[in-house]
Amino acid sequence: MTGTITPIGIGTAIAYPKQTTAGPPLDPLVDPGDTNPPILFEPPPGLTAGDTEVWIIATGGANWGGCQIWLSLDGTTYAYAGTIYCGGRQGVLTASLPSHTDPDTTNTLALDLTESRGQLLSGTIVDADAFVTLCHCDGELIAYQTATLTAAHRYDLTYLRRGVYGTPVGAHSAGASFARFGPNDPSLFKYLYPASFIGQMIHVKMPAFNIFGQSLQGLAGLTATGYSLTGDGAIQGPAYVAGSFTGSPAASQIIERYIFATPVTFPAGLTGSYGTAGTAAAATATFAIQQNGTTVGTMAFAAGAAAATFTMTAASTFIAGDVLTIAAPATADATLANLAWTLSGTL
Repeated sequence: MTGTITPIGIGTAIAYPKQTTAGPPLDPLVDPGDTNPPILFEPPPGLTAGDTEVWIIATGGANWGGCQIWLSLDGTTYAYAGTIYCGGRQGVLTASLPSHTDPDTTNTLALDLTESRGQLLSGTIVDADAFVTLCHCDGELIAYQTATLTAAHRYDLTYLRRGVYGTPVGAHSAGASFARFGPNDPSLFKYLYPASFIGQMIHVKMPAFNIFGQSLQGLAGLTATGYSLTGDGAIQGPAYVAGSFTGSPAASQIIERYIFATPVTFPAGLTGSYGTAGTAAAATATFAIQQNGTTVGTMAFAAGAAAATFTMTAASTFIAGDVLTIAAPATADATLANLAWTLSGTL
């Protein structure tokens, strides 16, 4: 008897139609692209509880999954500090925003968040007044009530709380940096640094990885971002440099020499400073206030005046080791005598 023997376990699959793919295959090693130019700022004490901190906001393109943070003080040797993950909302202003008193119900903050593919939601007026919708706008902290979508990743923000947490209210031009952030946002990185770093520059490199957590960039091919630490987030206490001089100063005589042990910042105009003369000058006498030999301000006695006026074009920070001197006018006034002064700054 003859027949066909079919081995057990051998067969042909039933023919089914092949399902079409939804798109090209995913590449877990896709290039993440570079991290966008980051926003680095030192938040005010209301957000740091008095700590000295730098906050970093960073975003990237469609395949950007986040970045590592590497820091250096010398620009050569870097140390890993942490990681930022995607989700940040960063962009630029598309129109100028004038300075305005708080709250600002007149102006519109127009934005383009394309670089981060960011999205914004509106809040309530209570949210805005409680600074829930906090944003960084070119150095000024702003909160808003309504976010109106005008095009893909473009928004108009209205009812603006200006100068939040005491930041300076200013005018901002089109193209200025913007970011929406929250103090507990995982896309926000906080770097706590010691007070001894104030006045120094940190160098930051941000190697990106892709949305699969792969293809981390190397440090060598990245350009560092520099940022000078100011200590603005610390709770600032008063600091005073006081002195006196008996008699009449000679021409160009140094009547004060003070060496700083800790950083002290004197405000523009030397607001809060005082000077007095026991005997008023016959003519105007202007004393030079110098930082390491360079004049940064003046203490002036008008003719017949016993009280001094002060000038300082911009705020001046004296770091540890800096020397403050006060020099008498090049032409002596034999009438002016018995001086005393207090320069007021903050730690």
